[in-house]
Formats: sequence, C-alpha cells, structure tokens
Amino acid sequence: MTSSAPALHVFAISHYCEKARWALDHFGIAYRLQHVVPGLNRVIAKRLGAASGSLPFLATPAGVIAGSGAIIDWGEGRRAPGRASLAGFDPAEVLALEGRLDQVAGVHIRRYYYSDALLSDPGAVRPIFTRDLALLPRLAVTFGWGKIVPRMIAGMDLGPEQGAQSRERLLGELDWLDGLLADGRAYLTGDGFTRADLTAASLLAPLVNPPQHPTYAGLAMPPALQEDIARWRTRPLLQWVSRVYASNR
Repeated sequence: MTSSAPALHVFAISHYCEKARWALDHFGIAYRLQHVVPGLNRVIAKRLGAASGSLPFLATPAGVIAGSGAIIDWGEGRRAPGRASLAGFDPAEVLALEGRLDQVAGVHIRRYYYSDALLSDPGAVRPIFTRDLALLPRLAVTFGWGKIVPRMIAGMDLGPEQGAQSRERLLGELDWLDGLLADGRAYLTGDGFTRADLTAASLLAPLVNPPQHPTYAGLAMPPALQEDIARWRTRPLLQWVSRVYASNR
C-alpha cells in the first residue's frame, strides 16, 4: 500500500470505526489504518483540519472526511471496478434507517457497555485501546490509563443509572429491528445489502462478537452484559448480524 493512500484514524474498540473500515473494504478502496491514542484524536483532528475530533476520520490528499456516514458517502464515488454500491433501491429509506441506527442503537450500546466496564473493571478495557499501537503510544496509554478513564466517563455521561437507561433504549431498538426482519427478508430493506445493513451489523457487533470482526477477538465483557448477551443470543436480529458478517465481511 502506498503512502498516498488515505489514512483511516480509528479506535480498535469503536463500532463506528468498524462501520467505516468495513465500508472501505467493501468498496475495495485502499487505505492506511491509524490506531489512535485516546485523547490524541482531538489533537490529530485539529492538526488535519477536521471540524470534530470524533473518530473515525479519513485523511485524504483533498482533506479530512469525518464520520462513518460521510466516509461511506465519499467511498461511493470511488468504488473499485466491480464493487457494489451500498445505496440500495430506495436510498432515502436506507439513509433514514442508518440515521436512526447511528443516533440510537449505536449511542446506547456504547453507553451501556462503558457504564459497566469503565466503572467496574476499567483495566479490562485497556488492552483493546493499546492493541496495534506502537511501543511508545502503547506505554503512554498503559501508564496514563488512570487519567484517561475519568475523562471518558465524563465525556460519555456514564454511570449506573445512565447504563440502565441505555439498556432500555437498546432493548426497544432490538425489538424494532426484530420487527423489520419478521417477514423473512434477507436485509433490512429487502434483498440487497446496503449501508443500513452494514451499519446495523457494525453497531450491534459487540453483542455478537462475530469471528469476522477485525478487532473484537478477546474483547472483555462485563458480567452483566455477558448475561444479557447470553439471554439475547436467540433473538432473530442477533442471529441475522452473525449471518451478515459471515456473508459480507
């Protein structure tokens, strides 16, 4: 891969980063993967001219593309020959589904997980943040973890009450998505794989930990979330996530 390939800046644990990474892989677009130290994402974003420090962002010769949805938009026009579009038969419907998934399911599964993991056993979270970092950044995260965790807790509004609220919101979204799939359709909007399906599978991957996921091997789950995952395993939606990963990732 050449140094001129765009650089995708990610946290390995982030389901939104997985969404962007999967989309670029689907489109056959070459990129360089840059794992980022927590906290330095805002510094890097400012240096590159990104409007927000939230990952993922894609640094291209023409500028920075911020956010998983914007990265998919960018990639649509740069697909390798023979690579399928993710727009779907009804792009407006697909985008509406993607937006709801990003704003509800993605946000609340993240807050539910971190409200338990970072408060009960923050040391179990650290290894995935140090994974694939070079030696010095890895040491910086390891020795600075005690300062990083409180900033993450404050920045994401975490706590037992917030975690319980997010669990309830997440359950409502799982019910809604189960309803969409109840007629036996292969994908959320019918027979074709779209960006809505890629979004749903990416954002719900923490509940499934599919073997095709590039970074979730060995991801530690808090005991309460492990119990929920075991309880929800037979839900049609989560079985669907496994199939989508197996077929498309």
